[in-house]
Amino acid sequence: MAVIELPGDVVGLFDYIEGDTLKRKISNLVDDNLLKRLRECEEEIYKFEVKYRMPFPEFKQAWEKDEIPDKYSHRIERDYMVWEGLEVEKKKWLSL
Repeated sequence: MAVIELPGDVVGLFDYIEGDTLKRKISNLVDDNLLKRLRECEEEIYKFEVKYRMPFPEFKQAWEKDEIPDKYSHRIERDYMVWEGLEVEKKKWLSL
């Protein structure tokens, strides 16, 4: 088990965190942070789904079939790479 030394002002903030033990409070903080990151990721994914009117698996399939107009433009290629990265990130957050 790791030992962590925290400044007094930080320790006092744990009074405002839900949980009956310090371990539970830290666990709740981690859970909340992971949920926040997942939510942010899903919000960014949603923007692409609205923009292209399809979920990423359909977009990827259309991309591979050369059905995306102007797919090699900088804007669309960048969108593909960012969207793909967000999908990977979402899977990572869901696996934790």
